[in-house]
This record gives sequence, C-alpha cells and structure tokens, in this order.
Amino acid sequence: MELRPLELRVISAKDIKDVNLFTKMDVYVVVSINGDHRTAQKTPVHKESGSNPNWNCTMKFTIDETAAHQNHHNLVFRLKSNRVFGDKEIGSVQVPIRELLDQENGNGKVDHQHVSFSVMLANGKTKGVFNFAYRFGEKFSMPALPPPPFPGAGSYKHGGKPVMAYPPPPTGYPGPSSGHPKGTYPPPPQGMTGYPYPPPGGYPPYGYQQGPVPGYGYQGYPPPQGGYGYSQVQQPQKSKKGGMGAGLGLGLAGGLLGGMLIGDMVDDAYETGVEDGLDYDY
Repeated sequence: MELRPLELRVISAKDIKDVNLFTKMDVYVVVSINGDHRTAQKTPVHKESGSNPNWNCTMKFTIDETAAHQNHHNLVFRLKSNRVFGDKEIGSVQVPIRELLDQENGNGKVDHQHVSFSVMLANGKTKGVFNFAYRFGEKFSMPALPPPPFPGAGSYKHGGKPVMAYPPPPTGYPGPSSGHPKGTYPPPPQGMTGYPYPPPGGYPPYGYQQGPVPGYGYQGYPPPQGGYGYSQVQQPQKSKKGGMGAGLGLGLAGGLLGGMLIGDMVDDAYETGVEDGLDYDY
C-alpha cells in the first residue's frame, strides 16, 4: 500500500457569512478527511475576527494515494463560530484530493501551492472565499498486515508453540494409579465426618417466621419496647446559611448567563428569518 504525506496550511477566509448579530465572530476551522472525526484537526480560534479571519495554521495528514486517485478521499473544511452556548457552523468547503494531486503532478512544484474555494452554506448558496495552501511529500510503502488466523485456530506464542484454549484439569482427584477401585473415592480425612443429626424436634421450616403480635406474650417473652417494625427516623434540620449576600450573588450570575443565552437565541432566530425569506446574500 502506497502512502503519501500531505501538508496543509490553512491561511484565511474573506467575506464569510456572519452568524452573530450583536458580537463579532470568533472563527476557527475543523479539517478532516471525508468528515471522519478520527482524522480531524482544528485551527486556533481567531478572536473577534468577524467575516475575515486569519489562521496561518499548518497541519499534516497521510493519505492512501491509490484511494485518492480513485476519488475516494476528500478534504473537508468546516468553518465555525465559537460561542458560549454551542458553536455555530458558518459554512464548509469540500475539495477532492485527486484534484490536488492532478495539479501537483502537472506543475511538478515542491513548494506549497495556494488555492481558493467558495464557502458553501447550509442552504446550498455560497458566501465568502476560503484560502489554503498544500504540498505533497515523497511516497512510501507500508507492508500489508498478515491475515488473522482461521476460525478455531488457537493463539500462538513467540516460537510457534500454541497456547491451550482450556486450562489443564485440576490435580488432587484420584486417578487410575491412585490405588482406589474405579468409580470410588477415598474416605474423608481423619476428624471429618458427615453432617450431624438434626436436633430434637427437627429443623425449623424454611421461610420467614411471623413475629409476635404486639401486646401479647409469646412463649414467655414480652414484646420489645416500641413494638415491632421500623423505628421512626428523625430528619436532620436544614442549616440556614447564606442569606441575602448569597442570594444576590446567585441572582447576578443567573442574570449574566441568561443574557448570554438570550443573545445566542436572538442570533439564531434572526438567522432563521433571513434564510426563510429575507436573505440578502448573493
């Protein structure tokens, strides 16, 4: 299997859609192959970048060149706005790696090649331009992994010796050479006898025994103090700590979080209204 290193430099974006209404966007990019989270890498967040963020962040990937030439590998760039109550996706860019390989093979350059692509919104329109650079490294081969053993085959240690799938039988049981007749067991050790005889009157019956009724004697024993059943458990008194100062602090914190949440909700409501019929993007 032939592999090839791919080095990316995520540079910038220009005139992308603003998904915030009151504050400037804090934008970052998540880059992956085919959208697989196992290959995802993230740029730093550009604080208060608005619609024109810059990153200049370098990332490195390893691709299967054969699968890339068969158009099975795509680079996926997802632009997001960092927000307190959940990040908001701005748009995405998908680039077939085969297209980058064809440009690289045609030019034969070693340095990074700069390219630009339109940013696709969730509604299918485009808004803004995304810029990055790329460079492929030298090919290298990776030997194929050996196939797993056939079903039912045991595991093998170093040296080719099989490992037993079941533990050996326990020792200590009489065998044919123990001197005892076949089908018999040796007598128990000295001092050990069988179960003792039951006491006079037999064993008590199985199950729960009904307790004596409160207020009446039972075989000469008086009822316990307080009667039978569970005793009343006293609940501990709640301590009255805090007061006006603690309530005022909690109120201020709740007001701050509520204001931030309302701001994000207004942003989302405004964006939904624009996408439904008031969108001014071209």
